[in-house]
Amino acid sequence: MGNNSFRTRLHRLLEAGAWLVWLAALLTGVYGVCTLPEEIITHYAWDGTPDGYGSPAVLLLLPLLMLPALGIISLVAHRVDPALWNTPFVVREERKALVYADMAALLHAVQLEIAVYALYTQISVYRQHSVSLAVLALWTAALAATILGSCVRAYRHNR
Repeated sequence: MGNNSFRTRLHRLLEAGAWLVWLAALLTGVYGVCTLPEEIITHYAWDGTPDGYGSPAVLLLLPLLMLPALGIISLVAHRVDPALWNTPFVVREERKALVYADMAALLHAVQLEIAVYALYTQISVYRQHSVSLAVLALWTAALAATILGSCVRAYRHNR
């Protein structure tokens, strides 16, 4: 099976969305460097009070750290044989296309969720607000649901 024979429009949309959100995070950082004062709040204590200050250039750090993470996910999705992906069960030969499509959707959904959370963090730093712990918990729950839901869907398609 060719590595891309199972890819769907959904995969392309999720991946493109992740990269567009990454671009928005990068542009937020560049805009912040150009418009914010020389010193901004860069960290908050657990209670939400500022406890770290620095240059607005810190807004460029998250997009630069995100770049290899998103790139690795895209690289795996496009260049690594899906038979080498770590599926939580043995994939049946006659069900490979469905299972690999589910697992590719998982990769790109996680890619998009990572990008969205990073953009939220960027905007919070730009606006000089602490990152909400409730949003962090919600993001973590969404990520877990995506992973679990995709694995269950792939398992069902494998039967």
